[in-house]
Amino acid sequence: MSLLQCLAPRSVAILGASDNPIKPGGRPIDYLLRHGFSGRIFPVNPNRTEVQGLPAYPSLRALPVAPDAVVISLAGEDVAAAIDDCVAVQAKTAVVYSSGFAELGEAGRVQQADLVARARRGGLRLFGPNCQGIANFAEGAILNFSTMINESAPEDGPVAIVSQSGAGAAILYGGLRRAGIGVRYMVSTGNEADVCAAEAVRAVVEDEGIRLVVLYIETLRQSVHLAEAARLAHARGVTILAVKAGRTSAGQATANSHTGALAAEDALTDAFLRQHGISRLADFRELIDYAPLF
Repeated sequence: MSLLQCLAPRSVAILGASDNPIKPGGRPIDYLLRHGFSGRIFPVNPNRTEVQGLPAYPSLRALPVAPDAVVISLAGEDVAAAIDDCVAVQAKTAVVYSSGFAELGEAGRVQQADLVARARRGGLRLFGPNCQGIANFAEGAILNFSTMINESAPEDGPVAIVSQSGAGAAILYGGLRRAGIGVRYMVSTGNEADVCAAEAVRAVVEDEGIRLVVLYIETLRQSVHLAEAARLAHARGVTILAVKAGRTSAGQATANSHTGALAAEDALTDAFLRQHGISRLADFRELIDYAPLF
């Protein structure tokens, strides 16, 4: 299954499903129900028989069919077992909201590496952990708990947002929507245990409806994917605009504490982006201001 297909699931299970649409385990269910998702939704909560009007299940293994994607909104110590369950039912994608991993230091990095090892045994792709999630607004597949989606109603359009930071993705989404620009994808990669921002950009430029990708990164990982994305984007006439944290020591400190990222040498990042035709802008405001031009 390609990463672009991972962004278009036809069935979704939510672990830690909540009847409260304000909670992280309840918000994606609310969004899926209200914004046109036509696939199947499986709330998973062993303490409830119904969640937001839908039948609830006690576990992933109790579902009638294997879900394409699983949202994991559980305490950090429960994530490893949840990953094992995802593999057992042959889910394709897991979106891990849970925090308490690499962003906390060495012990968290070891636990995070264990999640990836468990996932890879079953070919499961991971977004996160410590991410706000992903969204495909063209299909209503909103596996994301950002409040900005309530503040600015979704509308499909030719733009994809890819951001390591969930807050950064929300800022870009809100700014673009207030400018009247439709957004098709919003991808938050968080700690990037598996899927990184560069790979996500490579995926979304495969969508022929995308004309602009706006990217926020705190560190550049797997640059080969971004180089490939830039080549494909150039061939298709797609623009990639980027903001990268770490121009200052304060920015580097923020990036490191936020997702466990170590900011790359700024001059090297500039050189890489220039070499591959990716325009680097100063901040979110510039990126939102430039977007209508492209």
